[in-house]
This record gives sequence, structure tokens and C-alpha cells, in this order.
Amino acid sequence: MWNRVWMVALLWPIAAGAQERALTLEQAIEQALREAPRIAASTAALEASQVAAPSAGRVPDPELVAGLDNLPIDAADRFSLTRDFMTMRKIGVMQTFPNGEKRRLQSQRAQRDIAIAEGQLRRTRFETSRAVAEVWIARAVAEQSLARLRSLKPEAELQANAARSALSSGRASVADALAGQMLVAGLNDRILSLEQEAEMQRAELARWIGPDADLPLDAIPVDRQLGHAAEAIVSAVAEHAPIAPAAAQLDAAKTDVELARAEKRPDWSAEFSYAKRGPEFSDMVSLQFRIGLPLFPKYRQDPIIAGKLATLRAQEAELDAEVRMHIAEVRAALAQWRLGRERLRQFSQDLLPLARDRSRAALASYSSGRGDLRDAVDALAEEINLQLEDIKLQASVARAWVFLDLLHDPGSTQ
Repeated sequence: MWNRVWMVALLWPIAAGAQERALTLEQAIEQALREAPRIAASTAALEASQVAAPSAGRVPDPELVAGLDNLPIDAADRFSLTRDFMTMRKIGVMQTFPNGEKRRLQSQRAQRDIAIAEGQLRRTRFETSRAVAEVWIARAVAEQSLARLRSLKPEAELQANAARSALSSGRASVADALAGQMLVAGLNDRILSLEQEAEMQRAELARWIGPDADLPLDAIPVDRQLGHAAEAIVSAVAEHAPIAPAAAQLDAAKTDVELARAEKRPDWSAEFSYAKRGPEFSDMVSLQFRIGLPLFPKYRQDPIIAGKLATLRAQEAELDAEVRMHIAEVRAALAQWRLGRERLRQFSQDLLPLARDRSRAALASYSSGRGDLRDAVDALAEEINLQLEDIKLQASVARAWVFLDLLHDPGSTQ
């Protein structure tokens, strides 16, 4: 007896740990976000934009100027660097100064690139989280449906056996007996199909989270509340992760238009040089200024501005299309989450108990000789279908909740 007590004491923490290790939907998402290569790639792209931003809008590097002026090529002084008073060996430096508006806009454009990379990272995190959630839910649906069908299989086999006995005694027709056998055969096929689906989804989940995909799954989350009110979710569409890249690209397109317009303002440069002449002549210094003359904007700047404006209109249209589609998806998900929860309550309170009672009553009625076997078979088939429908409805509610919850902060579900 004491050996058994010690054995229970030793195994109890292991059993408790196994129960605690059930993989929740939130844990699967968090682990995938840590390990997904696409997120690493988006993070690296963001870092690249951030480290490059300080160089935008800066004055260009100065240029070294070196040359030889007024070298004779004929007569007695040809190719001499010192005998002609006009011959000079020159060295200097030149600095270009783009107009201030252009430099400001170049710096702003770099910040837009950072915003685009941040938006893409948010969208990648959202898509990764949603993909992992879809796989997790699909596996949970297969496994929980499998468990319910296995629990109903003994009753189906009991009815099939009863049908064969009734056929032997003349109480049932061949059609009734075959109906019972068809119910068992169909149930077995569904079980095999669900086993296959569960294995496939487990393999797909392993692609995202590795060995932890073999852990048992927690219950499908159908009781979670939204972190934001429904009206707030719809009104804040522009802040949602799926829209973030398009919104940032629109801001970048606006900056590109302003940059193209800034090209109409001239840049200027300054050059300072020191000239060395022959020993009989004095050295010289020079200071020169150059100013660009955008005299023909019709053929140079204006076509570029028109192209940038067309790109801006295209970005505006694409963003508008994405926002409309996203609003429709959000509203559909809200209806799916809200009404799906009401349907689940109806399933648990009315439909499933009634189907269960009807199945038991039909079988009891047939066993007592007052009912028809076909009614018992049909009642059990209806109960099987409702059990599977209940699991699918749970999955539908969970998918809607995941989608809505991830819109503001993908990967941080509550």
C-alpha cells in the first residue's frame, strides 16, 4: 500500500506538469513570432532603414579639385610648368550645397522609409500570428471532433448490432440493418479522415514552432473578450496592422511629389583653389561659386512632378481599396464573433442536449419494442452532425476573435 502511495506522490507532479504543458493558442503565436524567418527579415529591413536615415538630407561630401592650367604646348616653353607666367598647378576643394527644402524633404523621405519598414514589420507579425492561429485552430478542430466521434462510436456500434439482431428475429428489414451498418462505416471513415487532418495540421504547426507542436492543445478559446469596443475597432482602421504599409507608402508618395517640386529650386556650390606658378611668379588663390539654372522645367522637372503625382493617385486608390476591403472584413469578423457566441450558447443549452435526449429516447423506444430502428439511427446521425457543427462553430468564433484582437498589436493576445 505504501508503495502505491509513494508511486502516486512521485507521479503526481509529472501528471500535473503534463497538464500545465498544454499548448495554448497564445503560446503558439508568441513562439512563432520569436522564430519566424519572415519576421527576422522584416526586422532587418527596419534596422537598415533606421541606420541609413541619419545620412539623408546631409550636405554631400566635398570634392578634391586638382589640375593644371594654361600649359604651353608649342614654342620654346612647350610643356614647361615653370617658365610661362600663366601656367599654374592647382589644388582645391569644392562643396555642393543642395537647396534647404530639398535637404529637409530628403530627411523626411528617410523617415517615411522607416515608417514603411515599421508598417511592413507590423503586417508581417499580423500575418504570421494569424497563420499560426489558423493552423492551431485547425488541429484543435480535428482533435476535438475526433474525440467526440470516438465517444459516440460505441453507441453507433450498439445500434448496428441491434439492427442485425432485429433482422435475424424478423423485427427489422434489411434496409434498417444496412442503415445501422452504414452509420458505423461512415463514422469510421470520418474518424480516419480526422486522424489524417490532425496529423497534417500537427506537421504544419511544427513548421512554425518546432517540437512543441507535439504538445497537447488547450481548449479552443471561445470565451475571450475583445480588447477594444466594436465601434473603436471599425473607426481605427487606419491604425490596423494590415493597413500600415499602404498608409506609410502613401505618405512617402506625398513626400516624393514635394521632392520633385523642390528640384525647381537651384542648388549651388563653392570652389576654393590654390595655384602654384613658377618661381619667378607669385602664387594665386581662387574662389568660385556655381548656381544651377532650372530654366526649362517644362522638359525636365514638370514631367517628373507629373509622374510622381500619378504615383500618388495610384497609392491613394490602392489605400482606399484596402481600407474598404478591410472594413468589410472587420465587420464580418465582428458579426461572426458576436453572433457565433450566441449560437454556441444555443448549442450548449438547447441543441446538443435535445439531440442527445432524442437519440437516447429513440434507442430506448426501439429496445422496448415501441419504436422504429430507422428513427434511432437517424437520431444518432443527427447528434453526430450537431457535435461536429458545434466544434466548427467554436473554431469560427476563435478565428474571428484572433483576427480582431491582433489588429492593434499582433502577437500580444489577451
